[in-house]
Amino acid sequence: MNQTLDQTVRRVLVIDDNTAIHDDFRKTLSRQSHRADLDDDEALLFGTTPVESQLREFEIDTASQGHIGLAMVEAALREGRPYQLAFVDMRMPPGWDGVETISRLWQADPAIQVVICTAYSDYSWDQIVQKLGVTDRLLILKKPFDDVEVCQLASAMTGKWLATQLAQIKMGDLEELVEKRTAELRDMALRDMLTGMPNRHLFNDILTRAIALHRRDPQRMFAVLFLDMDRFKIVNDSLGHLVGDRLLIAFAKRLGNALRKEDVIASLTDCTAARVGGDEFVVLLDGIKHHYDVTYVAERLLSVMAEPYLVDNHTIKITVSIGVTTSNLPYMSPGEIIRDADTAMYRAKAAGKNCFAIFDSRMHEDALLRMAMENDLLQAIEKDQLRLVYQPIVHLHSGRVYGFEALLRWQHPTKGVVSPLDFIPLAEEIGIIVPIGEWVLREACLELARWRGLPELDHLFVSVNLSRKQLRCPNLVEIIRNIIRETGLPASAIKLEITESAIMEDIDLAVIILGQIRELGIDLHIDDFGTGYSSLSCLHNFPVSGMKIDRSFIHNVVDNPDHSAIINAVVTLAHNLHLELIAEGVETLDQMTMLQSMGCDFAQGYYFQRPLTCDQALEYARKQNCTKQSTMAA
Repeated sequence: MNQTLDQTVRRVLVIDDNTAIHDDFRKTLSRQSHRADLDDDEALLFGTTPVESQLREFEIDTASQGHIGLAMVEAALREGRPYQLAFVDMRMPPGWDGVETISRLWQADPAIQVVICTAYSDYSWDQIVQKLGVTDRLLILKKPFDDVEVCQLASAMTGKWLATQLAQIKMGDLEELVEKRTAELRDMALRDMLTGMPNRHLFNDILTRAIALHRRDPQRMFAVLFLDMDRFKIVNDSLGHLVGDRLLIAFAKRLGNALRKEDVIASLTDCTAARVGGDEFVVLLDGIKHHYDVTYVAERLLSVMAEPYLVDNHTIKITVSIGVTTSNLPYMSPGEIIRDADTAMYRAKAAGKNCFAIFDSRMHEDALLRMAMENDLLQAIEKDQLRLVYQPIVHLHSGRVYGFEALLRWQHPTKGVVSPLDFIPLAEEIGIIVPIGEWVLREACLELARWRGLPELDHLFVSVNLSRKQLRCPNLVEIIRNIIRETGLPASAIKLEITESAIMEDIDLAVIILGQIRELGIDLHIDDFGTGYSSLSCLHNFPVSGMKIDRSFIHNVVDNPDHSAIINAVVTLAHNLHLELIAEGVETLDQMTMLQSMGCDFAQGYYFQRPLTCDQALEYARKQNCTKQSTMAA
C-alpha cells in the first residue's frame, strides 16, 4: 500500500448560513496555529515536548449551505485532500438542516469528524442519535462559542481523525505484508526448496487438471515420465551431500532447459517438471498428439541428461532411468499415475539403467508380487526361514576338503526355496542385508566351531560373502570381533569374500575398513576376480590374502584359449604375490585337470559337490579327509 499522509495541515470545513460565523472560526483557529509556533518556541527554550507541534496550521474552508458543503467534501475526496473535521450549523434555512447535512456528509465520507453547532434545535439529542446513530465522530458545540472550547474541539477531533487514518494505513500495510508473506509461504509450500521446481503437491494439482481435461476431451492426451538418477547415492556417499545437492540443482536446471517448448514438441499444450523425492523427478507432457511423441521426449532426455556435469571441480557422469505412463489407461487420480510411472522406472532400472520403459498392467502385477516378497523377507529371520548350505572348497593336489563357502538360502513357506539371485538384491534394496549378513556370519562361525571340535577337521575354514552395504556399516568391525569372541574361533578360520565393485564404490572407506578387518587376523578374498575394471588395483591397494577366479572363465577354460591364457596368468600372479587362489564353478573332470596342470591351489563346484546342509557337510568333510589320509598313508 505504502500510502502517505500529510500530517502538517488540519483541514476544517465550516458549514453555516451566517458568514460572520465563518470569520469567527478563521480568527479562532488562526490563533491556535500561532499557539503551535509558541509551543515550539517553548520547547526550544525549556526543553519541553510540544503537543502535536507537527500540526502547523488549520486550513479552513466555508460553505453557506449543506449541499454546498457536501459538494466541497466530495471534491476534496477526489483530490486526495479530505476534510478532517466539519463544523455544521443545526439550522440553515432554506436548505438542509444540520442532521440532513451530516447524514449526507457521512454517506460521502464516513471518516469525517463532525461538530454540531447550535443555540437551539428542532431536534433533541435523542432524536439526533436516532437519526444519525451513536458514534464517536459527532460532538455538540453550544452557541455562543468559547474560543478555547473551539480550539480544543478542533485539535482533538482532527487529531483523532489523523490517528484513525494512520492506524488504517498501518493496518493496510500490515495486511498487505501478511498477504504477501502468505503468498510467499504458499509458494514455498508448493516449491522444492533446493531446486525451486514444483514439488509433489503442486505437480499433483497440475496433473489433476490434466486428468479432468482428458475426461472432457479424450482426444487431449497426456503422459507422465518418472525420472530417477542412476547411482546418485554413490555420488552422495563418495563426494558428500553438498556436492550431491549441487548436482541435483544442476540436474534440475538441465531438465528444465531440455523441456523448453520450442525444443521438445511444438504441439504440446504444457510441459511441467517437478522434483518429488531425493533424486526423483517427474515430467507431465500435456496435450500430446501421438504416443511416439513421448518416446521422442524420453530418448531426448536420456541423451541430454547423460552429458557430464561439472560440480565443484568434479566431473560427474550420471544417467537416468525413466518410467512412462500415458492417459490411455483409465486413471482416476494423480497417485495412480505416478505409482505406475514409478513402477515402469524400476523396470528400466532392472533392464540395465540409462533407458526407459513404458508401463503395462503386467508391471503392476509384478510390483504387487515384489511387495509381497518384501514383506515376507522382512519376517524371514524371525520365522526361521533362512538357512545356510555349505559348498566344499577342495585342495586340487591333495583332494582334501580345506573349507566351505557358506551360502544363504530362503525356505519360503509357499514358494519353496528362493534363489539368492532373487532375494539378495531385494534385501540390499530394502535395507535388511546388514542384519541378514550378521546372522549368516554368526551361524556359519557357530557351525564351523562345532566341526573344528573334531581332531581331523581342526584345519577347516569357512568363507562368507560380505555385501557392499555391510562394508559401509559403521560397526562392522565390532560385529565381527564379537562373533569371534562368542564362537571361540581363531580369526584365521574365517575368510571374508568381497567383490571388486563393492570395494570401488568407496575406495577410501574400503581401505580403512578392510585394513581393520585384516588386523583382526581374518583373511580377505576378492570374489569374482577378473569381472571388474580394476582387478590389479585391488590387489595392489587392499590387504587381500586371496582371490576367486570367476566361474565365467572356468566355464570355457578347456575350449577357449583366451580364457585358458587368462587363468594361467592369474595363477602365476597369485603365486608371485603369495595369494591363495580358488577357482569356482568347476563342473567337469577336464576343467579340474586343466586347473591342476596350471598349478591352481583350490577349487569348488558341482564336480566336487553341490551345496550341502550342515550335517551333510560335516559327514562329507570327515569322509573325504579320512579317505585322503588313508590313501596318503598307504
